[in-house]
Amino acid sequence: MPLSLALHAALLALATGVTPPAAAPPLRSGSSTAAPARLAPATPPGLPPCTKPLAPVLDLPRAAGETIRYVVDVDGLSVGTIDFRVERNGTLGGRPVTEYRSVFKIDKLVGALIPGEGRAAAVVPAGAFWPSQSMIRLTQNKDKIEDDATFGEGGKTARSHKVKNGKPNEESRAFPGPVQDFVTAFYVARSLAPTAEGCGIIYSNQRAYTIWLKPDGEEKVMTPVGLKPARRFSMSWASEKAKGFAQARYWMSEGPDRLPYKAELFGPNHVEARIHLYEMGGT
Repeated sequence: MPLSLALHAALLALATGVTPPAAAPPLRSGSSTAAPARLAPATPPGLPPCTKPLAPVLDLPRAAGETIRYVVDVDGLSVGTIDFRVERNGTLGGRPVTEYRSVFKIDKLVGALIPGEGRAAAVVPAGAFWPSQSMIRLTQNKDKIEDDATFGEGGKTARSHKVKNGKPNEESRAFPGPVQDFVTAFYVARSLAPTAEGCGIIYSNQRAYTIWLKPDGEEKVMTPVGLKPARRFSMSWASEKAKGFAQARYWMSEGPDRLPYKAELFGPNHVEARIHLYEMGGT
């Protein structure tokens, strides 16, 4: 699952969220209807639907404590940072799981003009590449969004309880293959084959996003420790309610650390996220 969409999700106010697994509020029983047919999410003209999502060839990174920080620029102006962290390994419902977290922080100067922040978390069972739970907490201008989702049937179904500005809404969805939230998608991107080409689906904030990616060459990119060889991927993506699709690309480490070095999003604004800090985790 392409990492650039995950990197820019908080910035674009699409999603991000948080709370430890034990604190995730359960969905209200009997409050949602049965999930609909397993149809691929709608896509705008020029972007095919995703009927068979890509699967990783390696397990997701699970070393507790691993932290990656990116600085985010919009049209050359630094607007904030976004962190991804393997928070901890434990058990949930008697099954081994890993908790992942992400936090987007806007710089103080920018925040005075564009108030907002995003936090996210996901719980992923051992051996799986889809979450069992995901949570988002998002504040943008006057909007406050909380979304708690649970996933079942091997990541093919999702139930979401969303509260926007105090107004609740519940939704059930079914998909043709396993889907991710934005946080899990970041780690799935690090576990795909070096020549991965295909599609994926992200479900968050009660909206589905279709992504298509393909290899786009190799080059060296600047990192905090100098130039490093990387594999470049190009990506097209859109939400199911969009009239058109966006273009992006990202650069992935060729080493065993599988680090995403940089991502760019093209559109009305040029958004760039560059790796700023990397801390290895434990076992």
